[in-house]
Amino acid sequence: MTTSPLPEASLKAMGPVHAPMQAPVCIVGAGALGSFVGARLALAGQAVQMVGRPAQVQALAAGGLRLIDASGTRTVALPATSEMAAVAQAGLVVLCVKSADTEAAARQLAPHLAPDAVLLSLQNGVANAPLLAALLRRPVLAGVAYIAAAMPAPGEVRHAGGLGVVLGAVRGVAAGADAQATALQVAPSAQAVKAVQERLQQAGFEVSLSGTPLAELWRKLVVNCACNAISALAQAPYGVMAALPAVRELQAAVVREAVAVARAEGQALDEAEMLAAVDRVARLMATQRSSTAQDLARGRTSEIDHLNGEVLRAGARHGIQTPANQALVALVKLQEAMQAQASQGQDTQRQDTQRQHISRP
Repeated sequence: MTTSPLPEASLKAMGPVHAPMQAPVCIVGAGALGSFVGARLALAGQAVQMVGRPAQVQALAAGGLRLIDASGTRTVALPATSEMAAVAQAGLVVLCVKSADTEAAARQLAPHLAPDAVLLSLQNGVANAPLLAALLRRPVLAGVAYIAAAMPAPGEVRHAGGLGVVLGAVRGVAAGADAQATALQVAPSAQAVKAVQERLQQAGFEVSLSGTPLAELWRKLVVNCACNAISALAQAPYGVMAALPAVRELQAAVVREAVAVARAEGQALDEAEMLAAVDRVARLMATQRSSTAQDLARGRTSEIDHLNGEVLRAGARHGIQTPANQALVALVKLQEAMQAQASQGQDTQRQDTQRQHISRP
């Protein structure tokens, strides 16, 4: 699919990024991961602004964020808004929105981003950082987060393990370049990358740098494909899944297919290493349910199209069969459809009840 950059009028002129890291950090997407990252940065003394959905914004305004982790339970004050204009003063903008919302978020961000702001994508899937770079015509840092966080309710985040973040630069088209240019020319400066790394490290994150960010994104995608949908369909934590040989066999099939597709996409992934990574998730995050499981538990549309669905699309491009991934996509979509049908039925029942009350003399 060809992505057209946003109109030049909505983009601010810029060169290579050299962001002043003293400026505030703005987290766009105040879900479990975004709220956890924002809380850690705020606890480290950094100025943080959250941009999120109204329910989370209201909860943060009312009582701050209740953070539950290995240190206990703390309340963290986090300024929050639903207005994207809040990014205007940020030196670092961290995107944590769902993959389906990336394009819309980019269009809302474009008029407000400071010319020297650094943009970091901490999202599932392999396409978000390249999509942001293409739409905004500026460099983007791709971040791969190995962090287990859940949001039981608005205003509350539980951390179940992991503080790892891998950073890599995705180039952006230079401002003023031909909108149809295919070569991505502008890279984040080494100074900007180092500043982001230090900022995250100050908040206790274990940050490493990678010169092959797309390979890192594919590694995370393979792990997500092996874990997320299965966890979602059974609402099972990773540790329970790992204890069942039949589940491990299914995960191995999913990994085998996804690695073959990644290799066809030019990413030199090793199947044994990816299986070991799946085992590591089960060991280090045994009590965690996947983000896909959390989405389904709340009746929300999941990111399955950007996880196992990405493997299906890429496999089709290369003529690679992916039946295990295809089955997981189909089952998650069936679950989503059943939930949507149930929700629609509940809405109809409520409307009927309200009409009956109104019609009574």
